[in-house]
Amino acid sequence: MLETSRGPLRYWRTGTGTGPAVLFLQGFLAGPDVWSPVVADLAARHRCITVDWPFGAHRVPMRADADLSPPGLAELVVEVLDLLGESCAVLAGNDSGGVIAQLVTAAHPDRVAALALVACDALEVFPPRMYRWLFRLAAVPGMVRAMAAAMNIPAIARSRLGFGAVMEHRRGSVSHWTAPLAADPGVRRDITKLMTGSSNAQTLAAARTFGRYDRPVLVVSAEHDRLFPLSLGRRLAAAFPRGHFEVIGGSGTFVPHDQPARLAELLGGFLAGQGVR
Repeated sequence: MLETSRGPLRYWRTGTGTGPAVLFLQGFLAGPDVWSPVVADLAARHRCITVDWPFGAHRVPMRADADLSPPGLAELVVEVLDLLGESCAVLAGNDSGGVIAQLVTAAHPDRVAALALVACDALEVFPPRMYRWLFRLAAVPGMVRAMAAAMNIPAIARSRLGFGAVMEHRRGSVSHWTAPLAADPGVRRDITKLMTGSSNAQTLAAARTFGRYDRPVLVVSAEHDRLFPLSLGRRLAAAFPRGHFEVIGGSGTFVPHDQPARLAELLGGFLAGQGVR
């Protein structure tokens, strides 16, 4: 457990390697185990760090006064690197975790050895249109609690109103991701801060710095992504001097869940090609 200024965070370090660690950031309402198959593949060659970030599936609430807006979470990432003794790391972010990775890169480019953005919000698309109304209504009393209750009904969780919007394949249950949100008012308080603090002004401002980031960037889009079109991924990759764009087939937004082997292959090749070992 890491004791941060914003509250406790569970974390896991796996693998070996002498280069910068790979720090993973999952998406909205996803647990760190969404990365487990990818980490299992990369850990033979890279040090991998997963964290139970306060994205709604976390088991331990943060402090009541914690700044958990996207910029605040970006600063939390830097604090985690400090606490773990990592001068810099490769950031790999999926969905809203990709937003946090972008904000870290914009504010602290020296802490980001390389960047992998996987099917994520960017530019004017944050939050994605499908969820914009939900994020706007998160401040309404009882709204997040109602969302939590709905996501704990299996039929809704599997539908296009739930994880069916971001997953193409059903591989096991993800009920353990939504259980903390329903059970713990502190978790609901945390995710409300993220939702109400999100704005595309943040991603647009970050994008204005990307032309100065001269380290390697991999942008991965998902063929069947309902939230982030391929054109958004191409534009995001083009914003970086060393941006490289790839598409993974047979996947929705949660690529680490839908196509972990292909994603691990792409990430492994990207890291090896850039000398990150």
